[in-house]
Amino acid sequence: MTVITLASHAETIVFKHGNTILSGQYLKPTDDKDTKGVILFVHGDGATSYDAEGYYKLIWQPLRQNGYAIFSWDKPGVGQSTGNWLEQSMTERQDEVLAAIEVIQEKYGFNADNTGLLGFSQAGWVVPTLAGLHSKIGFFIGIGFATNWVDQGRYFTRVKHTVAGGNANQIEQAILSYNREIDFLSTSPSYAEYVDFVGSQTMIKERFHFVLDNVQSDATQDYERIKTPGLLLWGDDDLNVNAKKEFESWKTRQHPQITAKLIPNATHSMLDSELFNTQEFGYKQWLMLMWYEQQALADTFIPTLVSWLEEHHK
Repeated sequence: MTVITLASHAETIVFKHGNTILSGQYLKPTDDKDTKGVILFVHGDGATSYDAEGYYKLIWQPLRQNGYAIFSWDKPGVGQSTGNWLEQSMTERQDEVLAAIEVIQEKYGFNADNTGLLGFSQAGWVVPTLAGLHSKIGFFIGIGFATNWVDQGRYFTRVKHTVAGGNANQIEQAILSYNREIDFLSTSPSYAEYVDFVGSQTMIKERFHFVLDNVQSDATQDYERIKTPGLLLWGDDDLNVNAKKEFESWKTRQHPQITAKLIPNATHSMLDSELFNTQEFGYKQWLMLMWYEQQALADTFIPTLVSWLEEHHK
């Protein structure tokens, strides 16, 4: 483990997981506040840097102001980290998060009670498992989690073609095509067979293998095993995950450790849906994010997050 002291209460932490060297940033609470705990950020899909190109900083600021330290790291093959995130299964991602937890707890003296995870989207197949099978964390927060990988992809496909202006028949044909592709992937085809089947190269080879490794992901049993307090948040204008269905499912589960909230006027990433109403986050959206800063977030997101932490983690 290597530690490099930086300005603004930040340290670069370099740690190893398997053959991968991962580089991240540890940030203390602001204004020399007493540290209530540490929250590790667990990325969603994509080649994500430790700060998600600036997005995470909007969330870090109020958390640090409320006494929480932060640790987040570049995904494998991104920024200063070696490896390739597309070669990871969700189980390997879970092991990577455990390695990060162990490094931070050893270095800064945190224990399970004051160590938490905050995960986004695809982390819904990483964080719930850790919250149920391991005793190294005391709380967790999930943003935009989907229970089932295939169901989430089907919802994404339907919304994508609806937003693009497809008629009812075109949308249903897109869903049928998606279902056929999922059925085909269940046969564990080679990449060459996949390209022949779809008729064009819709996924690069590395992405194909990533999907093949993870397409069966389902968090249903993981949720049942959870023993630590958790906050699950969805935006009611989410175009990526069926947020209303996921939220409604928790009304019937009534898990004693889980608080579920549907945030109004919020996107998949808890951004203001009147400003950021898209499935994909591109350069235009990034420029808007940098311009609006805290005002880019849905109004009640941060107050809900901070209020839950004050109530469930003291």
